[in-house]
Amino acid sequence: MLTAGLVLLSLSGNPAAASIISIADSPPRFDIAASCRDVGKSGVNVGRPASACQGDEERARAQLTARWGEFTPSARTTCVESASFGGPPSYVEVLTCLEMKKP
Repeated sequence: MLTAGLVLLSLSGNPAAASIISIADSPPRFDIAASCRDVGKSGVNVGRPASACQGDEERARAQLTARWGEFTPSARTTCVESASFGGPPSYVEVLTCLEMKKP
């Protein structure tokens, strides 16, 4: 009983727990310009213009908005959080992750 109370107390004061709930409610809002700013500077995207990146991100955002309800809340939370690791978040990464998690 004491353990359950401590868990609830720790969750109620945890801002990350509140943000997880909001992540699953609606599609994320990312700064596409920031996501595409360094395209072409790394070895991964050599020769790819930022405009191509921005187009891909816009299309992925539109698909996420249209299909958000198809994905489970836990998958949405996991994919949005993982898209932020290692640099600016990407709609393409979120969409790819969500599609891979579909049964």
